[in-house]
Amino acid sequence: MERAGKALEEAEAMRAWAAAAHAEAARAATAAAGERARAAAEVAALAEVLASREPGAAAPILDQVGVPAGLEAALGVALGEALESPSDEAAPRFWRALPPLDALAPLPGGATPLSRLVEAPAALGRALSQIGLLPRGADGAALQAALRPGQSLVTEDGALWRWDGHTARAGAPTPGAVRLAQRNALRAAEAKLDRAEAEAATTEAARAAAGAREDAARAAEAAARDARGAADAALAGARDAEAALAARHARAESRLAAIAPQLE
Repeated sequence: MERAGKALEEAEAMRAWAAAAHAEAARAATAAAGERARAAAEVAALAEVLASREPGAAAPILDQVGVPAGLEAALGVALGEALESPSDEAAPRFWRALPPLDALAPLPGGATPLSRLVEAPAALGRALSQIGLLPRGADGAALQAALRPGQSLVTEDGALWRWDGHTARAGAPTPGAVRLAQRNALRAAEAKLDRAEAEAATTEAARAAAGAREDAARAAEAAARDARGAADAALAGARDAEAALAARHARAESRLAAIAPQLE
């Protein structure tokens, strides 16, 4: 009886622990699923924006460009609307792949050619080789007169100094820069979605395992309760039998006492 009672107490405690663990795992799984849904919505929205173009229009070449975060404005101001042209030669306007220039004039001011910083199709090779990213704090205006034909200097914040005198101040967003930033945002959102999906899968598996443990604990508690009931019933039966035996003994003693004088 005592053993059955202790086993029931332990089973009840285990069931309570398993229920609490299951509830916590369910909360974590719900939160992860919500994060996954938000990440998926962000990816879908950005993908829809980037996919919006005239029906049948070829994809712009900038969709083939990989630019490090922070250089979108520099590349956007340097090539401007030309980034919207595709590489498809069947289009009304397009980028044609040409062999690299035989001799490249050095860019002034320690500028780094964008061709070293940007992943782009070969068709942009000549253009990117003649666009220089200035170090932070460098004065492009002071270097503009030293530019050779076809060259230009840019900064991370979108300032431009071109060889022919055309100049753009920093901070003026261009369609190309906006689209490049959106593409980088899409890549970041896709990476976030991948992480969210992995976390959601992990937490859902943990929730399922915790649910299984709670089910097992409830079954064990029920079995322990049944065992306690059986022990209680057995004890009650034993007590009834003992009481009946005691009653028979008492009756026997009474009868014996009644006939004792006759036996003397």
